[in-house]
Amino acid sequence: MVKVSAANMNIDQIALEMLLDALERGQSVVMYGTGTSMEPTIAEGDAITVAPPKSIKIGDIVVILMAHDSLVAHRVIDIAARGGRFYVQTKGDNKDKPDPRRAIEFVKGKVVKIEKFPGNT
Repeated sequence: MVKVSAANMNIDQIALEMLLDALERGQSVVMYGTGTSMEPTIAEGDAITVAPPKSIKIGDIVVILMAHDSLVAHRVIDIAARGGRFYVQTKGDNKDKPDPRRAIEFVKGKVVKIEKFPGNT
């Protein structure tokens, strides 16, 4: 992994690097739901515990690195092999269309626990 000086990064980039580093070292991390793409499963403010992905199957909620250095927690709807590589396709529970297929290497974690924010059901 290439390390970049914190002086050249904003706080979101630093947080992302710290999360990815912890997952790569085999540690679980806690993240908080933002947005509506996974409602009602994961809502704004819900705490999600993310562990390194030891195995992935259809139906799992994974944290995947998308374009523009953003992490998204979406559900796996397909796993396929092409040209000797594995790809996953994910979709937010509250979305009409799936995300673009991504190489399995972009899956950075698997949601293992969801703690609802008070008031969320």
